[in-house]
Amino acid sequence: MENRVYEIGGHLVRMEAENVSFLDKMGNLTPFRSEKTGPFILNIRQIEAVTERYDKPMIVSEEAGFPNITVGKTPTGKWFWEMAPLPKLPISGRMLCSEDFSEVEFSVVDPSEYLFTVNNVMMIAYAMRCARFNTLSFHSSVIKKDGKGYLFLGRSGTGKSTHSRLWLENIPGCELLNDDNPVVRIKDDGTVTVYGTPWSGKTRCYKAEELPVGAFVRIIQAKENKIQRLKLVAAYACLYPSVSSFRPDGPIADGLHNALSAVATTVPCYNLECLPNADAAKLCFETVHE
Repeated sequence: MENRVYEIGGHLVRMEAENVSFLDKMGNLTPFRSEKTGPFILNIRQIEAVTERYDKPMIVSEEAGFPNITVGKTPTGKWFWEMAPLPKLPISGRMLCSEDFSEVEFSVVDPSEYLFTVNNVMMIAYAMRCARFNTLSFHSSVIKKDGKGYLFLGRSGTGKSTHSRLWLENIPGCELLNDDNPVVRIKDDGTVTVYGTPWSGKTRCYKAEELPVGAFVRIIQAKENKIQRLKLVAAYACLYPSVSSFRPDGPIADGLHNALSAVATTVPCYNLECLPNADAAKLCFETVHE
């Protein structure tokens, strides 16, 4: 076993794995490699087999086109996760987490899905652990423009990536920071910052960069382009569904609520009803860019 350390969202994660040479070949992890020696917010260790199990599942996620995830709590109070790339496919890996998600053990059941398993173990464990440290994993596409990050939110298939592409094509000086799973963190001085991560969906965009957040924009498909700034309660409701978290766990749910409340009061949030065209990108840019 050897260790690798990664810095994600300003937090250090230590991974102990059997096959670190494979980790070193994972291009999504390379930009986040760190030589720092701690403290570590999360320790992840590969073991031969996760043998502890739950009494009964608390959550079973079997949405078509998405990974199949089953979650339960063991008699010793640990969290058990089982995952497969898609519903009806064989189990690829299992994960056992301490109650506060600071210590994680995982096993690879299907060696052909090593990449999927490692990425999902890291991504899930990171989101669960860091929610109580003012750090949230968003399902979002993020554009960099003039030193700020603009996050586009919405359900899968609503056009987040399309809207980012329209900014890239029609607004000079834009870059993509992340296309699926950025991290938003509230720093000690109250600054709301967005970070690139090793997880960016189908788009290979893995940048170890950080920017203050300029705005959150929820994309809603419509027959005309219209944008509206949201008031506090509506802004909170806009942000909430886009955060990856584990609501059944009290400390995580409390951390999620506290962080989202701070974000909603600090950063402008908008609803953008739009067509997938250049005019929508220009309207959005002209409204949210400061």
